[in-house]
Amino acid sequence: MSLDNRLQEPRPGLLSRLSAGETVLGALLLLIILVGLMLVGKGAYMKVKAELSQVLLERAFDARLAGDGHVRPWPWADFDTEARISAPRLGQSAIVLKGASGEALAFGPAWLVNTPQPGDPGTAVIAAHRDTHFRWLKDVRPGDLLEVTRADGAKLTFRAGEGRVAPWDRSGINAQAIGRHLVLATCFPFDATEHGPLRYILSAELIGDTGPDGTIARLSGSDGLTTLAAAAAVKSF
Repeated sequence: MSLDNRLQEPRPGLLSRLSAGETVLGALLLLIILVGLMLVGKGAYMKVKAELSQVLLERAFDARLAGDGHVRPWPWADFDTEARISAPRLGQSAIVLKGASGEALAFGPAWLVNTPQPGDPGTAVIAAHRDTHFRWLKDVRPGDLLEVTRADGAKLTFRAGEGRVAPWDRSGINAQAIGRHLVLATCFPFDATEHGPLRYILSAELIGDTGPDGTIARLSGSDGLTTLAAAAAVKSF
């Protein structure tokens, strides 16, 4: 065979040089890489979605404070903006939605409607996802101030206590507790990628209560829940 003919002979491709077992392993590795990229992309999408939606929710909540109670953040939204929660030391804030449905939690923290409103007698519960709107919850220190502005204009200041971890069905949250309390809850551990039974629970106590006109507000009471019912509500996020 001449040198020219040998140069024109095609070399066997990479796949043809692999054994059947190596080909299967390579295909599985490629599949794993593609699935990983899809999961990373989905996670990034959810975080961007959560951040951008808060811009529209801020506008809708500001409209409610101005007296327009019919403004929706977007036309098809089936939830209302209820409050703004802030952690001044951490420079964090978010608009709180009404109801802890899956759709609501995708866009922001949600007030569990079967617990009292923040500032009312009992324990109000606000829940959010650990990897978006409540990822800062682990950084709250005992004694930190948490500020809540309700849609009716009431401005509330709570002092944070110790955070704790508990199973969702043994959360120890008592919505009928004496006093005016706030619980912020999210899934735990914070760096987990799968939904689990544990919840991180941060309790806070009301220390300041100012009405829309700057005077001390006397907020209405609430029927509240039993500890069991509150725990069932915590399961939903």
